[in-house]
Amino acid sequence: MKEKPKFISKNLISLSRQVLCEKLGSNSDAYLEFTNRLKNLLLEKVDIKEKVDNWTKAMEGLYGYQPTLSFFVDHVYLIVLAKIATYLKFNNNRVDKKEILGVINGEYFIRKGITNFEDDFLSCFFNPKIEKEFHVLVWNFIELLSNYNFSRIEEDIFRELYEEIIERKERHKIGEYYTPEWLTKLILNDTLALWEKRKKKTTPKILDPACGSGTFLYCAIKMLIKKGVSCEDIVKNVHGIDINPIAVIIAKTNYLIAISDLIDGSKEMVLPIYTRDSLKSPSLFDYERFEKYDMLISNPPWVVMRSIKNREYQGFLKREVLNYHLVENKDVHLFTQMEMATLFFCKCADLYLEKDGLIAFVMPKSVLAGTIHHINFRKFRNPPIKLFKILDLEGVNPLFNMPSCVLIGSKGEITKYPVLMEIYKGELSNRNGKLLDVKEKLSVAKYSYTPPDFSLKPSYYYSKFKVGASIFPRSFYFIDFKIPSTTQSSGLVIKTSDEIYKIVKNPWNVILEGNIEEDFLYTTLLAWEIFPFGYVKMNPVVIPIKENFSGFRLMNINSLQKNGKRGITEWFNKAQAIWNERRTEKSEKRFPSLLDRLNYNGLLTVQNPFIRYLVLYNATGTDLASCVIDKHSLPCFEFNGIKVKSKGFIVDVKTWFFETENENEAYYLCSILNSEIISKMIKPLQPRGLFGARAIHRRPLLFPIPKFNEYDSLHNRLANIGEKCQDKIKTTSFIQRNNSIRLKARNKLKDEIMEINQIVLEILKI
Repeated sequence: MKEKPKFISKNLISLSRQVLCEKLGSNSDAYLEFTNRLKNLLLEKVDIKEKVDNWTKAMEGLYGYQPTLSFFVDHVYLIVLAKIATYLKFNNNRVDKKEILGVINGEYFIRKGITNFEDDFLSCFFNPKIEKEFHVLVWNFIELLSNYNFSRIEEDIFRELYEEIIERKERHKIGEYYTPEWLTKLILNDTLALWEKRKKKTTPKILDPACGSGTFLYCAIKMLIKKGVSCEDIVKNVHGIDINPIAVIIAKTNYLIAISDLIDGSKEMVLPIYTRDSLKSPSLFDYERFEKYDMLISNPPWVVMRSIKNREYQGFLKREVLNYHLVENKDVHLFTQMEMATLFFCKCADLYLEKDGLIAFVMPKSVLAGTIHHINFRKFRNPPIKLFKILDLEGVNPLFNMPSCVLIGSKGEITKYPVLMEIYKGELSNRNGKLLDVKEKLSVAKYSYTPPDFSLKPSYYYSKFKVGASIFPRSFYFIDFKIPSTTQSSGLVIKTSDEIYKIVKNPWNVILEGNIEEDFLYTTLLAWEIFPFGYVKMNPVVIPIKENFSGFRLMNINSLQKNGKRGITEWFNKAQAIWNERRTEKSEKRFPSLLDRLNYNGLLTVQNPFIRYLVLYNATGTDLASCVIDKHSLPCFEFNGIKVKSKGFIVDVKTWFFETENENEAYYLCSILNSEIISKMIKPLQPRGLFGARAIHRRPLLFPIPKFNEYDSLHNRLANIGEKCQDKIKTTSFIQRNNSIRLKARNKLKDEIMEINQIVLEILKI
């Protein structure tokens, strides 16, 4: 007897993004049952290994590492769910068992006139040895799904499910930061209003060159449908590209659901969403049909260039960055610090945007901050873009995991500053809320934005300060002293510092123990332990170096052994063995020896042990703090009831330092660096993370701090105040390591810092 199509009960469960995540997300019974059964099926069938391997290679090229079988299973789960959901939407929740495999392989949609709603990797499940079992698995799944009312989907319900199943850490490796619905609609409202104001009522051609799960496309389609745009015109005018094949399938699903009520099946339709790299070329289209777009709207990849794993692709990006003059050849070393989003903005505007066309991109706010490597981007010269509006979203929480903004501009004219900036602030109960609800919770203020000015001549000390040595992995160098197990123990009995062990991450959370010779005991200071004119405490470190007439000489394990230094030799033999076992492939090539890592770029041996005074300041963090180190007055460490003096001071990589024999020069510089003037001046130049400004580096030296002049009364006055401040701070006990210490230190030195501020203003002529 012929099996009839199944009609589902009228008592269907209404669908929303929240319901979908709860009932079908990674913690649901449906997900666990489907994926576990599919894994078992895959493990039993070796015939499909080649297909899975091809998928693995494709994903490895995208993510930079080989994905697991679980990741493949998640891919299949999302595709099957997307296709069944679309089928149920089209069929008003009616299902026919005989149609199911046609739904999965795309034949059902071809009969509907939709020719490219397929996924080649699913073809492995149509192998005769696995097809029957896969059919049963899918049918059980569709019976479950048919209890939900997919016929009345009125929103992009798949985005959050995709975000949850393809875990955040995986998406962020390739810069995927998905845009919530309210922000998508806010940007589209602004941009479409601008278009209508400039071009009247014509339907704009819209491209999202990094469409992800298709949120911008879905919302744009719904807005155009409300304006009476036909299905044919929507398919002709609203297009998407993404490099991630999983995201493209979800985007196609959202696209189909958005236009489902307009499809009559009378004409063949190619879904205009393409799995391509938008930065490579526009060749995804037939050149005879290729047209540029009136509007680019996107949230491009947020990836710092140094995070790109594929060396060949990184080389391509570097060439493109130089081609678009985002950095000049002389500054190519800045490439690794750049945001890939800036290249995406420029090249997509160049390749895909019509002259006078509009561009609206969600960007990390760091591209607008005081980042030297984004100076050229902020000029918007290649291609010429007139930036006429910025949405500052840093004050909106929750949103992304780093400060963000939206840049809106038009191609063909030059940007002139200042530019209108709308600053949004407010606490949201739901990141993915509706626009009307979100607007009630956000305040908006208008501001004129002008980029930071780098035209001032940098300080005389700009090239004199250096960064410290890479004392990493820290568990090999930072130590505590142990009570000797026997009275026969020679040298210093040590172990990896307990404090350091607690903060070191895998795979370097190891503990070494041993005896070392006193010749290799040194002192260092960690950046977060520095506060204005002082520090919390110094740390003992074991460093295999020897002083000679020219400075420090790094001793390798062979030279240590030849010199009869058995203790330190054994210590670093153990460390080298762990290094060999746990280092990355990249580190293996760059640093065959652990000690090569220690002296990376000569940052250890460049330090001069014979120069008495050091001016230190922290390289990272929110606030600048500086102190002076006198190498003749280094503290002793307690060992077995005896005070042990270190051989000297080693500057750590998280701090910047200046060496001088002139004590007054040291305190002069320390005073300037601790002034509130310099702190305020660097704030606009600091890149910002989720918790505020986060990097300092050379920024304090970008300003015209003059060379110390012993005949200048103001210079000498700063030196005197600085020395008094450091003496005053020595009498204060600070035991915590957090920002409150720096605040307490500043409060204690309130009067002195006020005078320092006045003198610094006069010296810098601000």
